[in-house]
Amino acid sequence: MPSDSNVPTVKPAWMSPIETRQARADYYFRTVLDGQREWYDKNAGKQKRRYLAFAICVIVLGALISLLQVLDTADWVRHLTAALGAAVTISRAVDTLLRPGETWQAYRKAAEGMKREYRLYLNNADPYAAVQDEASAYRLLVERVETIIAEEQQLFWQSPAKSAVHQEPPNLPDQGA
Repeated sequence: MPSDSNVPTVKPAWMSPIETRQARADYYFRTVLDGQREWYDKNAGKQKRRYLAFAICVIVLGALISLLQVLDTADWVRHLTAALGAAVTISRAVDTLLRPGETWQAYRKAAEGMKREYRLYLNNADPYAAVQDEASAYRLLVERVETIIAEEQQLFWQSPAKSAVHQEPPNLPDQGA
């Protein structure tokens, strides 16, 4: 049987638009955004590890406090449980202040959203299928990715107090009555 290496490789016609789009999308993500997608991906993992470290710390220290209570009521037990209680409080406060649980989810959502837009654009799917020309499709990609980044940045700038407590407007008496 003859070797396949002698057969010339001819690219199917449908691959040409994908390669063109891939070059444009890669240019945008690598040059214009300067690694933004990779940054979100990397930092999502870092923030998740931070979130899990705080959560595990609180669980372990809380369990140690309960365990130590069954020991003899020596002075060192009181002092150790007080110190562990303070460590739990500090861990929860830092976790609340830094919000790594919310941050990693926002970063992951942004990274995955960018990857999704990349795939949709390359394959001329979803919103890109209705676009008439390549310049408009590229512009749509840029707009949609920039929207993803803007949404993540908006979440970043929200204060913890605003996101934790939603205040309803006061009920005012009807002025027309």
